[in-house]
Amino acid sequence: SWNKEFSAEAVNGVFVLCKSSSKSCATNDLARASKEYLPASTFKIPNAIIGLETGVIKNEHQVFKWDGKPRAMKQWERDLTLRGAIQVSAVPVFQQIAREVGEVRMQKYLKKFSYGNQNISGGIDKFWLEGQLRISAVNQVEFLESLYLNKLSASKENQLIVKEALVTEAAPEYLVHSKTGFSGVGTESNPGVAWWVGWVEKETEVYFFAFNMDIDNES
Repeated sequence: SWNKEFSAEAVNGVFVLCKSSSKSCATNDLARASKEYLPASTFKIPNAIIGLETGVIKNEHQVFKWDGKPRAMKQWERDLTLRGAIQVSAVPVFQQIAREVGEVRMQKYLKKFSYGNQNISGGIDKFWLEGQLRISAVNQVEFLESLYLNKLSASKENQLIVKEALVTEAAPEYLVHSKTGFSGVGTESNPGVAWWVGWVEKETEVYFFAFNMDIDNES
């Protein structure tokens, strides 16, 4: 039935949904679910954890000062906390975090997290935006489940900090943690990718999800 939704909107994409209690997953496209793409701004999730683990980010209260220079998005032109930087997807903040973490430590943690292809070629401050890092929808869900369960190779405290920063919707019946990503508009032959990944906590159940779709000048 999901394929009907994608077809109706003329979208090339995939949705993976996993239910924690039954350890079962569903998708509209098995092949695409395992295909790797640039993570774009969904990489802010591991980047934030790594920043905290290495001490580049002191704590959840640290303020990242705006240098007063124009930025691509107006909402980035202000001082931001970690939560604020994640919520507005402030690329310059996370580029600075990555530069301070450095290639050696970044590589070490991506290996610890089993995150995608773990390839950070293309520049320490842009490998997730236009470099060689790739991750599949299936791997996104696996990573998020490990984070939810505090099972990443990182302190529980730092995982909790990032999980709290990822809350995008809170209601009495449910809680949504999520992050979007967008690698830019491509062409029909070489499309960009848009992501939405996260999980929903509802009563005693947790649903992990990862969605991606092609973005081109015809989308």
